Amino acid sequence: MDSRFFAIFAAAAVAALAIIGMLLSAGAAFAQIIGPNNSPFIPDTNNTISVAGTATTKVEPDRVMITFAVETVDETAGDALRANSERMTAALQALQAAGVEENETSTSSFSIYPNYNFTEFGNARQLTGYTVTNSILVESSNLQNISDWVDAAVGAGANRIDSIAFTISEERMDVVRANLTDQAVDNARGKADALASALGMEITGVKAAGLNDFGAPIIPLSVSREAAMADTEVPIVPGEQTVTTTVTVIYKIGE
Repeated sequence: MDSRFFAIFAAAAVAALAIIGMLLSAGAAFAQIIGPNNSPFIPDTNNTISVAGTATTKVEPDRVMITFAVETVDETAGDALRANSERMTAALQALQAAGVEENETSTSSFSIYPNYNFTEFGNARQLTGYTVTNSILVESSNLQNISDWVDAAVGAGANRIDSIAFTISEERMDVVRANLTDQAVDNARGKADALASALGMEITGVKAAGLNDFGAPIIPLSVSREAAMADTEVPIVPGEQTVTTTVTVIYKIGE
């Protein structure tokens, strides 16, 4: 090997050592800046415990949702539609006369479809007429006149009461959630104190927390077609709904 080869080899070795030194320096610098305020990173070695706190209450609903429907059948689509419109208009007028506000009603669904006679094998045989169904939703905070509204709508032409359901308004739920969250946190802290004491430790802080809000379900009330169409008044009572809130808290503990 000549002197030129040794010179190239020596230069390459020096360059490699320089690169290695730069990488080591960069790694050291990186280790110094990943901590807060450019301070050296110190792993969090605090012990923790995780507990769940729960709070439950019963709340009376303050909103009702009722779905009324008119279903008509006739030989032609036009006749079925006209009959349906007349009966639904009469039902809406009767509801407003019974105290339902105009802005408390809205169309829930509308459909028109043909009716056929079918053979025993399921093949269409002949057109027999049309069915028109128009459903309206009444959503109100007035829970005192529900029976009157059912009687008025049915008496005026509604031939279906598809559903009656009770729920809690968002405004009221906000207040309930706030109270339940406070109670759930207190419940979690009580459990954490008892657990830490049993371990010979004490609570030193909170590392993390999460909220699980189950909300208020919509409770449907079953009303049979026969009861809704009967001449006697149907008693309707909303009852109470159960609302639950759960929090999960991770506490720091120490001696």
